[in-house]
Amino acid sequence: METLELIIDFHKHNPRQGPGSPQSTIRALQFLPQLTPQAKLLDIGCGTGAQTMVLSEQTPAHITAIDNSPEFLELLRQKVMEIGIGSRVDVREMDMEQLDFEPDSLDVIWGEGAIYNIGFSRGLQEWHPLLKEQGYLVVSEISWLTTERPTEVDRYWTEVYPEMGTISQKISQIEEAGYVPLAHFVLPESDWTTHYYHYYETGAAAFLERNDNSQEAWDLMAENRKEIAHFEKYKDYYNYVFYIMQKN
Repeated sequence: METLELIIDFHKHNPRQGPGSPQSTIRALQFLPQLTPQAKLLDIGCGTGAQTMVLSEQTPAHITAIDNSPEFLELLRQKVMEIGIGSRVDVREMDMEQLDFEPDSLDVIWGEGAIYNIGFSRGLQEWHPLLKEQGYLVVSEISWLTTERPTEVDRYWTEVYPEMGTISQKISQIEEAGYVPLAHFVLPESDWTTHYYHYYETGAAAFLERNDNSQEAWDLMAENRKEIAHFEKYKDYYNYVFYIMQKN
């Protein structure tokens, strides 16, 4: 099995595909005005829909949830069907680099841990025209919490995500892209540990069994454990930050 297939297989069985929690989704949502049933919300990079389901519970808005992984989307479709909210939650396979939406058509664009796939600056610029006048963009983005940090963690993230910046740098990018920053907050540590990394261990045995204990599967588990150790060592220097902004 290819590495990407293994990664998808591992993550699709977990409640979330990145750090976050229902509590943080709700907290970010509280910075927006009350949405109406006519409001159109686009959830970009929805994965298996952890935040999609929270948004559907907390708002009456019509939600379009998109991802480029059919495996993730099938699981979300099952959730939507089981709860019976298919009339207002539309699940689509779509690449965030080729969004098929009309200009000025969306009230809210939501993206948890997804904008880095296209790049923060590019995402801000390309999604701006899709929002209605004074529409809202809400994203969580990996960010530096300090201006100085150990060489090891700086090198690691610079290689993984060269566009990573401090909170103040991200806010400047938001303003330059034509938005008004409304609020931001750092995810609590439990959004990484309890709601995300916890499942790295609890799902390990089943993952290895599904993949016949292949060397590739064991290698992925080793990388997962390195990632956890890296966070435990350097969590004071970086985190996901929710940024809530309004189209100017």
